[in-house]
Amino acid sequence: MIGRRELLGGTAAMLAGHAFTRPSALPAYVAGAKIQDLLNAARDGKGAQDAAGRYVAKVPQATYLLTQPLIVYRDTHLDATDARIVARFPAKGVKHTMLLNAVGATTGGYAAAGNIAVTGGSWDPVWDFVQRGVLDQAPAMNGITFVHASDVLIENVTMWNVKWWHGIELNAVRRGTVRGCALKGWIADPGQGLWHGEAVQLDLPAGVNTWGGASDLTPCTDILLTGNTCDTSGSQTGWGQFTGSHTSDPAHPHTRVRIEGNIVRNTRWDGIATLNAQDVRIADNELDSCAGGLYVKSVEGGALRTVEITGNRVSNTGARDAIAVRADAAPITDVVVTGNVVTGGQGPCDKVRYYGAVTARPGTQLDCRA
Repeated sequence: MIGRRELLGGTAAMLAGHAFTRPSALPAYVAGAKIQDLLNAARDGKGAQDAAGRYVAKVPQATYLLTQPLIVYRDTHLDATDARIVARFPAKGVKHTMLLNAVGATTGGYAAAGNIAVTGGSWDPVWDFVQRGVLDQAPAMNGITFVHASDVLIENVTMWNVKWWHGIELNAVRRGTVRGCALKGWIADPGQGLWHGEAVQLDLPAGVNTWGGASDLTPCTDILLTGNTCDTSGSQTGWGQFTGSHTSDPAHPHTRVRIEGNIVRNTRWDGIATLNAQDVRIADNELDSCAGGLYVKSVEGGALRTVEITGNRVSNTGARDAIAVRADAAPITDVVVTGNVVTGGQGPCDKVRYYGAVTARPGTQLDCRA
């Protein structure tokens, strides 16, 4: 297994980009417990249901302060469209994510709370710390996390200035969709590479990165990321990557991953990446001014099949490849790379590269490969 950073890392901060501005006074907060009360009512089958049979927890317009994670239960639709949600988490004693689905201590596979939607809201895990002038005290955090879950929808969420970790983490998720979200600004971990900074991370539970339930290496499957925007925030520079992974087990690849129609700008590593994932479709995305573009990679001992990279527009990349399929660790077969447009280099094939045992789908030819 290829590991990731320890989940409960230190809390020292490194600012990036422009300075935050501070108001003269903090707003009037509503306790985050008010949202949890609504989630508990939905858990208990109270209120209206949406078309998918989920009980709706509609959050009234206000600014809410969380001091611990919101726990969302099975068959629940958290509608935070009118809400601003900020955090003041302690350094220790709680899981560092603003929202987590309910999961039992030994639950594995995809058996934890599912059939869940989270729609809307402005989520900001560091804003309160900044306003109080104590950003160094803000712990590294996720915004929204799902683990061991099926049938998850995250839609029209705006996530601001996450520190070190991820805006949205799908960890052992089956049938997960992230659609129409805006992921703005990231504070990089000074102790890790920029490739750790995925705005939307696909993960699998492997010890320290298991948010709940069993560390059983369940991968993600049937994932759709579409219509999202990933960029700077105005106070912070861009994410490391819009999406990717940095934990893997060769025997447990992610499968059936679609990354379509997203706008990705100013990432500090690659724009869109997959690691140890097969049956992948990366299509019709727009990437601009990222350090690298589209990057698909195998891991040692994990041969992959079926990768389609089509119709993407990649412009003004930095030092890294604009499009790359990297199979020097293990073969990748049934590969389609066609119809992509790369600009800002020396020519249409500048920085489009294939490493190792990359085999095209029969009857096709890979872009820029003779």
